[in-house]
Amino acid sequence: MNKKIFILSIVIGIVLVINILYLSLNKKNDNKFSINKELTYLNLTTNKGIHLKTEEVLGSPSIFFFGFLNCPDICPNTLMKISEIITKLGDKSKKVNFYFVTVDPERDKVDDMNKYLTNFSKEIIGVTGSPNNIKKFLKTMHVYYEKIYLDENFYTLDHSSQIFIFKKKGDFFGTISLEEDELIVLKKIKSII
Repeated sequence: MNKKIFILSIVIGIVLVINILYLSLNKKNDNKFSINKELTYLNLTTNKGIHLKTEEVLGSPSIFFFGFLNCPDICPNTLMKISEIITKLGDKSKKVNFYFVTVDPERDKVDDMNKYLTNFSKEIIGVTGSPNNIKKFLKTMHVYYEKIYLDENFYTLDHSSQIFIFKKKGDFFGTISLEEDELIVLKKIKSII
């Protein structure tokens, strides 16, 4: 009987060691949601015609909003809210990157984005690129979007409306919604500066 208890104890010990090793290895390989570190290679372009570089994006906390220029209401309302946030932050806004990334690169070209963004804070940086590279970036950012054809020649897009907050170095911090209280929004952003 003692021999059976001894063998059972050894088996239980081995199972525990295997479980601890498995959990610790999986914890080390845990893929947190963060901005793609290979961003530079996607050849994305800002509304000023400047190549978007990973080190610039990751060098400061970042706010990302995804939309498109032909959006009738959500996008302009959200960009207006971001502009108001920038104003309320005052000089602290210079410590944060504010990005508006298109989900419609076929239509939203650099010059169009630049002209459109003159209606909002000059600190908002528009981002576009080739359809393939924008698609890759949107996938890494877990952004939902879908073309909806209104007729055979014209489409709109359904897309995520949250504003994404990332800490310096690109780790995801949280989201902001249009309905959220302004004081809470400012508190969130100030906490990552």
